Amino acid sequence: MENRTLALGRRLGIHSGFVTALFAALLLGTPDVSRAEIGSDEPRVDALQPPEDPRDVADKDFPYELRKVADKLESPWSMAFLPDGRMLVTERPGRLRVVIGDQLQSQPISGVPTVLCCSHSGLLDVLVDPDFSDNHRLFLTYMHGTAEAGTIRIMSATLDGNSLIDNRVIFESRPAAKGLDQIGGRLAFGPDHKLYLTIGDRFQMERAQNLLDDGGKIIRINVDGSIPEDNPFVGRPDALPEIYSYGHRNPQGIIGNVGDGQIWAIEQGPKGGDELNLIKAGGNYGWPLVTYGTNYDETIISDKTSAPGLIDPVHYWVPSVAAASLVSYYGNIMPDDWRGDFLIGSLAGECLIRLHIDSGRVVKEERYLHHTMGRIRDVAIGPDGYIYLLQDSSEAALFRLEPTTDLLARMKPQ
Repeated sequence: MENRTLALGRRLGIHSGFVTALFAALLLGTPDVSRAEIGSDEPRVDALQPPEDPRDVADKDFPYELRKVADKLESPWSMAFLPDGRMLVTERPGRLRVVIGDQLQSQPISGVPTVLCCSHSGLLDVLVDPDFSDNHRLFLTYMHGTAEAGTIRIMSATLDGNSLIDNRVIFESRPAAKGLDQIGGRLAFGPDHKLYLTIGDRFQMERAQNLLDDGGKIIRINVDGSIPEDNPFVGRPDALPEIYSYGHRNPQGIIGNVGDGQIWAIEQGPKGGDELNLIKAGGNYGWPLVTYGTNYDETIISDKTSAPGLIDPVHYWVPSVAAASLVSYYGNIMPDDWRGDFLIGSLAGECLIRLHIDSGRVVKEERYLHHTMGRIRDVAIGPDGYIYLLQDSSEAALFRLEPTTDLLARMKPQ
């Protein structure tokens, strides 16, 4: 896909520094706390102060608009780009779709495994191998089994034309457990070239602290499914060797491509208490021993938000935003100061969240596209540098964020 904005800028003879300065000047907003998902009391223990005044940027001050790329997607969950620019989109009922240019292809990719699809379960993430040009390998996560005894699997497969071949399950969570919600399912490569998978607790919070249970964990494996020898719990009889970190509730985003050599993840809290975490080997992130949230009936889960031996979040949200995806921006379409920032899709908040990170701290939060496209399930950066967003709906659309006509007119030399 062509880099439309940069190409237009070259045709108009606009200097890139001017464009960046203009974008920065336009990205102004005013605080608005009236759009919170739910009302919830602030935690009684204030162990961590959020950055000052997260700002809702009004649509009129955000010089970008949504262009629909494809629609009639059934409960899409994830998207990924192939080296040739084709986009892959998963649909939870068990279809892997292809978008070429701005056209959704009518035939899904064959060879996708049978999935357990109900409620939030089904076909989840798709991840492209960094060496795809040589090996054509993809990785898929999906729910398997029954509502009473379900597991989350990672499958490795080769994309051959419009078919998956050489399918192989390289990981299956244990034990099989009841429940179809709060399952995690995000997959990422770390800077160490290992695979990291997020797994939720399925509303069984005690699982998150049990090291003989994959629920409420981030696991780490080699691409062939074997366990890295340097995993933190290898050799311990009281822990599963695949576990990398624990004490998570429902981690819905994970990245390891920021360039800082770190693993970052987001997770959904209960009523309040969504978190951004810097993931450390063997780290205990506290759920449900500490939390910034309450039960949905506002009863107390824990009277603590921090405790010795538990890792505090880098950032948290009260009320919840229902964070559903996490990417780091690396394109050339947005202003220069967006590079390296985190972008998060919000379900309950129905907005795109941008976090500016400095020395491992969130120093600024801004929110865009308020209730413009509804619940945002996934965010991805295309090879063209554009931001792509997936709706969360049984009849959903895929959008690309593009400069407004008004902005392009203002870019044109007088």
